[in-house]
Amino acid sequence: MRKPRKSKSTTVVIGSSRLGASIASMSSMDGIYTTIIDKDPSSFKKLDSGYSGLFITGDAEETETLRKAHIEDAKECIIATGDDDTNVFLACLVTGLYKVPYVIVRLRDERKAALLNDPRIKVISTAMLSLQSYKSIRALEE
Repeated sequence: MRKPRKSKSTTVVIGSSRLGASIASMSSMDGIYTTIIDKDPSSFKKLDSGYSGLFITGDAEETETLRKAHIEDAKECIIATGDDDTNVFLACLVTGLYKVPYVIVRLRDERKAALLNDPRIKVISTAMLSLQSYKSIRALEE
């Protein structure tokens, strides 16, 4: 396992959902030091076989878990747990306490994005992405 550099070079992924595991795998394969956190150790099976980063079984709402993940060295944090309220809380925590410069949060209910009034935080909304896909498909038909 590589040691993280102290130059804000780590990507931390919280939640080994399909999205989280895919992003962690992609970052790792791109040569970025990547750490993924999830409460369920079996969720790490979703990681690509080429994943070479760190995986931590634990609760990302606990500061000790975030420290083990090298959050203080993170250049970005992707938050993709299965709970929107947890995702909003974690986005506020990592930007407020740890000053992570770039945070991407997956929300199922895009209305909760109003709680994330920070330019460092970007939102991926399943509904918004689906609507964009629909519009693209319809535009091809016209």
